[in-house]
Amino acid sequence: MRNAEDGRTLSSRVFDTIRMEILNGKLLPGQRLKVSAMAHEQDVSVNVVREALNRLAGEKLVEFEPQFGFAVRGLSAEDLVDLIDQRATLEELALRRSIARASIEWQSEVLAAHHRLSKEPLTTEGRPGVLNPEWMARHDEFNFVMMRACGSPRLFEMVRQLAEAAELYHRALLPIVGQNRALDAEHRELLDAILAGDADAAVAVLKSHLVMTRDAMLPLLQQGAPGLSADTRSKPQRAPRRPAAPPRHRASVAKASRVRSEK
Repeated sequence: MRNAEDGRTLSSRVFDTIRMEILNGKLLPGQRLKVSAMAHEQDVSVNVVREALNRLAGEKLVEFEPQFGFAVRGLSAEDLVDLIDQRATLEELALRRSIARASIEWQSEVLAAHHRLSKEPLTTEGRPGVLNPEWMARHDEFNFVMMRACGSPRLFEMVRQLAEAAELYHRALLPIVGQNRALDAEHRELLDAILAGDADAAVAVLKSHLVMTRDAMLPLLQQGAPGLSADTRSKPQRAPRRPAAPPRHRASVAKASRVRSEK
């Protein structure tokens, strides 16, 4: 056990490790998270792991179900619709504010981020069904550079959390739906609008990009895409079982019944 490590630093390290394992696909949507095994793997106490998982639940990357414990958040059509609605609302606000506060330095950062994204293939070489992690990292960079000039740390943090929640869907479904999409052209159109300082055009492209991606993914979630396991999709909440009466109580009930029958 790493006793020398400060408790807060230790908790943050475990939180960051599990979060990255979710976002990079090592831990899959719907996968059960065994606290004791994770504590052993991280060389920490189970309380540290529980604290990290509770924080991840607050960021909607992990779910907790009584009697079944923690699991990576599953995928569902209903959640995807809600997620994209909220992303469209907050990212419009952030992008408009960023463009209104635009500087040459910010525009240069957006241009450079787009250039790096354009050089990465969507899927891993030789594995067309697997999202290229470098493409995902560059896509996140392009999105976050666009938004972080908004001037509001709280707004940007909400944008970041929603974008990370969307990564679970991207990693599972984008290799299937993205092959038939002109994603590079959509990103280029968004870049051109930003560099032109046209907030209305940029927002229109952004929202269209989000909605088209959502609409391409929804049928796969509703019908069950090939290679998309049942564990990946969200399961309905199970109703908690009614607790059984304690043995002593059951014996008392049985005794009372016998007494009544003898009278």
